[in-house]
This record gives sequence, structure tokens and C-alpha cells, in this order.
Amino acid sequence: MQTKILSISKGESSEYLDSIYTLNQKNTPEVGSLTNEEHLKKLLSQSNILLCAFNQSSLIGFMVCMFEGSKYQSENYLFFSNQMSQFIYIDRIAIDLPFRQKGLGTKFYNELVRIRGNRSIICCEVNSKPLNEPSIRFHKKNEFEVCGEKEFEDGHSVTYFKKNII
Repeated sequence: MQTKILSISKGESSEYLDSIYTLNQKNTPEVGSLTNEEHLKKLLSQSNILLCAFNQSSLIGFMVCMFEGSKYQSENYLFFSNQMSQFIYIDRIAIDLPFRQKGLGTKFYNELVRIRGNRSIICCEVNSKPLNEPSIRFHKKNEFEVCGEKEFEDGHSVTYFKKNII
């Protein structure tokens, strides 16, 4: 598989909105559903990093990340924001079904570590209800530690993970 991971600037992201939105929606409930492309635009405007994976010229995956101090107000982001002064929060990773379990998640994380600047903690949440077993396995295998859990009023729950990368 010939895959390239590129960091996409906010100015370039509009070129990929339709593909990112479609892939996001194909990956629910593992990632949160987005109402429409405007919702995605707002999310990307609050992000600090957008990594996109391409197989030839087709988008096959993406990762959206925020740093501390973002205007992003998700409860999951705020969980980390209230505990840490400096971090990279992975809001979502979506990978097209035919390309899962082929090392693309590891490539995303390796690229994130390469471009992280001086931030030394990567954090994320993974659905525990409904259970996202592949993601939980991936994070445990890659030495992320559980740092919290939360059950939401709508019945879903998440496990919080973090990894020190110094």
C-alpha cells in the first residue's frame, strides 16, 4: 500500500471538506457524527493539526488535533484542558474500511510525534459504550495509559487515554 500522510493547512482544508465529511460519517459511532459540512468547517477552524492520508489521490483517512487553549468546547477536550497545561488532543481519527488494520493509525501517530513541537503529552478518548475495541487495543498496545472514564447522559461512555512522548 503506497500511502502518504500530509499535514493540511487551514487554507487547504476546504479542498478536502466533502471527502473528510463523508469519511467521518462512514466512521460513526467510532467518531462523533457531524451535522453537515459547516459543522466540519467549524471543527477544523478550531483545530491545530489536520493530517490526511492518501492512497494515490484518494483520501483514505484523517486525524484532527487541538492544542491546549483551543476554543473547542467538547466535554472530552475540556476533560484534558482542566488537567493539563500543555497537550495535543486527538479529537478524531477516521480510516476508510479497506485500509484499517494496515498500520495507518501508527503512521498517523508517528507523524503527529514528528510535528508536535514542544508538546509532550498526546491524549484522546475512545468510546467504551458502544465499545470501540480495535481503538482501545491500539492505544494500549502503543503504551497509552488510561487516565479517566466518563459516562454521558445519552448512555454512551468513553475511556480517556494519554501518553507521555518525551
